[in-house]
Amino acid sequence: MSRAAALYESPLLRQVAGPALRPGGLALTQRALAWCGFAPGARVLDVGCGLGASAGHMAGEQGLRALGLDISPGMLREARRAQPGLPLIRASVEALPLADACLAGVLCECALSLTASPPAVLQECRRVLLPGGRLILSDIYLRQPPADHKRVAWSGCLGGALGQAALQAMVADAGLELLLWEDHSHLLRELAARLVWAHGSTEALWGACGDGRGGGAERLSRGRPGYFLMIAQRKVDALG
Repeated sequence: MSRAAALYESPLLRQVAGPALRPGGLALTQRALAWCGFAPGARVLDVGCGLGASAGHMAGEQGLRALGLDISPGMLREARRAQPGLPLIRASVEALPLADACLAGVLCECALSLTASPPAVLQECRRVLLPGGRLILSDIYLRQPPADHKRVAWSGCLGGALGQAALQAMVADAGLELLLWEDHSHLLRELAARLVWAHGSTEALWGACGDGRGGGAERLSRGRPGYFLMIAQRKVDALG
């Protein structure tokens, strides 16, 4: 099992963060969905769906035609038990098994930083979106990224964290137009505080994120990890 899988499949994180498995839980998802204003019955995809909390919420309370996708067979087994009847498929977020321009929305919550090629993921998200379709991104980022823009020597989501400027440039390069950027770093701090309260420290959580070799822990501390919500859309005139 990879360190990333160990983190998201660990009872520790589930106990503290709940089935959404990320800072802010479904409350931040609901804010993003309300901002986008998808029409009832709109087709939406949750990439890296985990236990299916967001996809299930979209299919139920939001009245959307939701599909969940994840690479972990273990997570998908649990998602099928938790969300019976919800369409779920196993696939890589870097090669979505969907037709071009078929979705009104894509959610990518705490998944981009775990991928080997974030630009490829964003290109795939753009490909499957209808012109004007919305991409919802939330993830860890570095509020003070290293000047060399290199990824930190750390595996998992912390090692994949980038700065705001780099993320926004990557989104633009993928043919997506930025609509909203919000800092929600307080949600990451709140999750860390709950971990400390429940388990005495955050060591178990961050230990699952990476080994810290190569000065990674020091670089991460200087980078001031935070949490963001970003919404972008496929440009209406970007038909290629």
